[in-house]
Amino acid sequence: MDPITMNSYNVSNLLRISGLATGLDTDSMVQQLMKAASIPLDKLEQQKQWYQWQQEDLRDINSQLLSLRDNNVFALTLQGTFLAKIVTSNSAIATATATSSAVNGTYTINVTSLAEAPTYVTTPTATTINNTGGDVMLTLNGQSLVIKNNATIGDVVTAINNLTSQTNVSATYDSTLNKLFLVSGKTGSQSTITLTANDTNGQTVLQNLGLSTSGINVMGSDASLSFNGFSITSVTNNITVAGLNITLTGTGTTTLTVSTDVDKIYNSIKSFVDSYNDIITKINTKLTEKRYYDYPPLTSEQKQAMKDSDITLWEQKARSGDLANDETLMRIYYSMRNVVSSTVSGVGSLSSIGITTGQWYEGGKLYIDETKLRNAIATNPQQVMSIFTGTSTSAGIAQQLYDTLNSGIDAITQKAGSTTQLYDTSFIGNRIREIDDRIAQMQDYLNNLEQRYYAQFTQLEMYVSQMNSQSAWLSQQIGVMGK
Repeated sequence: MDPITMNSYNVSNLLRISGLATGLDTDSMVQQLMKAASIPLDKLEQQKQWYQWQQEDLRDINSQLLSLRDNNVFALTLQGTFLAKIVTSNSAIATATATSSAVNGTYTINVTSLAEAPTYVTTPTATTINNTGGDVMLTLNGQSLVIKNNATIGDVVTAINNLTSQTNVSATYDSTLNKLFLVSGKTGSQSTITLTANDTNGQTVLQNLGLSTSGINVMGSDASLSFNGFSITSVTNNITVAGLNITLTGTGTTTLTVSTDVDKIYNSIKSFVDSYNDIITKINTKLTEKRYYDYPPLTSEQKQAMKDSDITLWEQKARSGDLANDETLMRIYYSMRNVVSSTVSGVGSLSSIGITTGQWYEGGKLYIDETKLRNAIATNPQQVMSIFTGTSTSAGIAQQLYDTLNSGIDAITQKAGSTTQLYDTSFIGNRIREIDDRIAQMQDYLNNLEQRYYAQFTQLEMYVSQMNSQSAWLSQQIGVMGK
């Protein structure tokens, strides 16, 4: 059979014969041919890498925008953030915290008594508390308390504590002092410890506990105080009045001074400015980053021939400028800058309370005049609040920025997708899928091309081998004829 005319099925199943007849380095030649044919595939891989870098950087920026919105800006849209109060007092008599409804000022509080829980201490007179010969039923705060036959004081303590959730009464025993302590978990005159016997056996148990046969009935006491001359009685030592949450700690007279918590409000604003500066600087850096066109993404073959350190340095330049002049980022960047430099009608701007924009070459960073901002918070907290939260007719800086961030986050998600999406339908996501499809098609084409090259070289080897055989036969015949 003429090897040149062999069908493709037979060719594809032949062993690859490298240079046996021709002396050619078939593998090397095919590799060189495939290297040239693979150039379009390398271009696709590089294009895919470029899109992946863009996607990663956009998603990273989006995460930072999301953090700025949720962790900083949202709090500044709430009036409560700017109504933070601080209360000073004599902590030996009372401590207090203020809600946003508390009015700055000084309040006088006179505590005459604290709320107390009922307690009782007794001295058991026997080692075995229940020596009546059978189980005994007592009544503790309306609940049945079973004292087992031959129960010790430890058994009684356990039985009482097993009912604490129903009776609010707990028991402890000090063996050194031989004292049994009964304590209620509730304060106030409505809280009691009532322990009685149901029969004569129960009275015996009470006597062994060191109690009278009639049992005990102990009441707690209420807190009594005056607040700016107004008398208050409370079953607990925690009282809420005039927007103040007061905890009584002792008796006597003290003043509660309520003032604006300048530190807390200032720190909320400073945290926002710091986070804003981080992201605005990052976006500006990416928008103005230099593009190195002489440093395309490396191919797999190129990476294999390079050291890891060289790959890192190369890819730093190859990746540089992947978002330079990106239209989506540009809109977000200037929208954010426009908001923070705007004025709330009838109230003022950030600069009026000590927050200004730096030089043009700093890319929109904000700077705080700490003295001016703290003074504004202390002397005119309403203005500071209105600049951020807005008025009935104008949206505040924080609300405007919150809306701007929402729009920006949505725009980046549409372009680069999100790691939380089950299926990425973004612009870049679609482009990467399209490239993947083209890569798969190109790989199939190259696989077929490689097989075709080897088949052709195999045919060549077989053809040359046949010609060599024919030449040898002719030489042999000529030799015979010449004899």
